[in-house]
Order: sequence, then structure tokens, then C-alpha cells
Amino acid sequence: MSLFRFELRKLLLNRKTLLLLLCLFVLYSVVGLTSTMFLIGGNDSCRAYEELAAGWEGPFDSEKAAEAEKIYQEVSARYGTDARMIARSVKDQPEIILAVNYHAYAERVAEYWNGTPPESAEEPYGIALLQGKLAELESQGKQDSSDYRELSAALERLEELGEPEFANALLWENLFNNWGEHMMQFLLFVPLTFVIAPVFAVERSSGMDNLILSARNGRWKIVTAKLLSVLAASTVVVALYLAATFLFGFLPHGSFHGRDAAIQSIPTYARSMFPWKVWQLAAVGAAWLMFTGAVYSLMICFISSRMKSQMGTAGVSLAILFVNVGLAAMGDTVTQRLGALVDFGLANVTLIKEVFGGYKGFNVFGMYVSYPVMAVFILGILAVLAVLGTYRGQKGRTVQSV
Repeated sequence: MSLFRFELRKLLLNRKTLLLLLCLFVLYSVVGLTSTMFLIGGNDSCRAYEELAAGWEGPFDSEKAAEAEKIYQEVSARYGTDARMIARSVKDQPEIILAVNYHAYAERVAEYWNGTPPESAEEPYGIALLQGKLAELESQGKQDSSDYRELSAALERLEELGEPEFANALLWENLFNNWGEHMMQFLLFVPLTFVIAPVFAVERSSGMDNLILSARNGRWKIVTAKLLSVLAASTVVVALYLAATFLFGFLPHGSFHGRDAAIQSIPTYARSMFPWKVWQLAAVGAAWLMFTGAVYSLMICFISSRMKSQMGTAGVSLAILFVNVGLAAMGDTVTQRLGALVDFGLANVTLIKEVFGGYKGFNVFGMYVSYPVMAVFILGILAVLAVLGTYRGQKGRTVQSV
């Protein structure tokens, strides 16, 4: 335990890192505060939106949809069709934001019943579409195929969830955007890289690792202490991001409205097959970021154990991260060709919207395995390999003569 405290103090509880953590908390707080203001405006606009939305919440209403459509057509002709851009352009006009959001909700209801467009590259979704695909497989006598079982399960889950309802979960939507967009990977994983990078490399560059290698049973105990300190440091940095974006996304507005709404009421999670409330997704999302942050940190730890400098470790780690983000951002054509390489790359697997926002699955030896389960399995393997590689790398090293 004393070794762990010593390694944690070197890695996290030093002046430079503490100053970095303070700066990060300020940055994350600003992100949480300003992202909400860009979405809905100040407190007055937020309260006005909440009051207006109270009369629109509930099951689909065709009259309200027609009213929202009329307003949407007017504003989209001026600001474009992107709902976020419209919201930012009219952030102090909550009645317009409400109409735009209800219009988007009406489209999700239509998609729930009719399905995704034929040209869509996404997973099949929608009652009529799934029924049609199942009927086609039945006509071909493929009721025992994995595709049939997968589509049947998706249709059953979709019918159990029922038609989505409209709910005011705007502040929660903003929180999940902060937790589930690629910008999060730069705000969180880049600083995390520089916090973890020195764990082995700084001692190797200074020659202090010779003392570790020559100590009786020292290398095993110290490597274990370093791995534990890496996990602790990762937890602190991720918790800092989660806490700051949550607190400053909600407290200035004094409202947690929408926490009991179904996650399907949030556009990004409209196709999710999980029967969760919004607050449950927040809990799962926080745990997922903790988990993926820990796996990424263990990967950095392994790289640090093989590199001779802190900057070399950071450079390799960031290169891996940026290549993954670049591949994921290349569009559907590229991502379809690369398949699992993108699905389980850091860019996608660390985003809660990618993991929990749909019902993507994989055929593994004739069995349907959901994306979240596969992601946990793949990340678990990476974590184990990183830990074993770190131990093995230290075992094979010898004391260098001075």
C-alpha cells in the first residue's frame, strides 16, 4: 500500500498535475455551462421552454405535429434543416425550439412505424420494415437463420418499447452530447494521455529504473503499484469531467426535468433497444466512461513501459487515438468497409451514443451478441493484454550499466 501511495503521489499528487487538474475542472465547467446556453439560452429561456413543453409532453398528437411542421418549415427556410443549428440561431425563442424538437419527434414516430429509408446504411429499424424483412426470409424458408432470429428479437423488443413519447429532456440531451461526441475524446482522453504517460517513461529516461530492476522482488511490486496508480489517476480525471459537465450543465438552471423520461425521447437514442429511463442512461454512461478511460490508461501504461521518454509515449498514444477518430469520421462508406476495425476502435467504443444508441449486434458462431456485450469483451481482452504486456516487458528488461 505504501508503494501504491508513493506511485500515485508521483503520477497525480504533484504540483504540475494538480495544476493541470484545476485547469481541466475550469475547462470542463465552462463546457457544461456554455453548451447548455448555446442549446437553449439563459435561465429565462430554459424556464420558458420547460413551461411550454409541459403542455406538449406525452403521446404523439397529430395537431401539435401539424403546428410544429408549419413553424419548422418557416425557420428551416432561413436557418437550414439542422435542428442544432436552428436552436443556436433562435436560442432565446423557446417556442421555436419546441416546435423544431416536436417536428423531429414526429419524424421519429414515423420512423418507428415505417422504418428507416431503403438507402440508409444503418441497422434496419421500424415495425413495418422489420416485418417486411421477416416475411421475405419466411418466403425463402430461412426461419432458422441467424438473420431471422436477430430481426425477430429486434421486432419483439421494438414492440415492447412501444411508440416513443415526447418529453422535455433537453438538459439531459445536452449532457449526453458532452459525454458522447468526438469532442469529448479530445477534452478527456488527450489530457489523460499526458497524466499517464510518465508512469514508466520518466524513470527510464532518467535512469532511475535501474534501481527498480535491481531491487529484490522490486519490479513486480512496483509494476503492480504503478498499474493501480494508473487506474486511480484515470478514475480521478474521468470523474472530474463527469462531475463538472453534470453540475454546470444543470445547477445554473436549477432543474433536472426529464430524468424519468424514456431514453428514446432523446433523438440520439431514439433507436436504442434498452428500456431505460434517462437517469439510468446517465448512470450507465458515467460507468462506461470510467471503464473505457481505465482501458485506455492501461494501454498508455503498456506503451510507457516500452518507450524511453514521456513525449514518445504521449506521441504514440495520441497517434493511436487520432487515427481511430479519423477513421470513424470518414463516413458510412469507409466505416462499412473497415467494419469491426471501426466498431471496436477507440473512437466508437468510447462513445456511449455508439454503444447504447442503437441495437447493433454481431453473429458469433451462430449466436447473436449485442454490441455492448462485444465491446465489453473486446475491451476486457485489451486491458488484460496491456497488463500482461507491461509485466512481461519489465520481466525481460535488464539493469543497464552506467
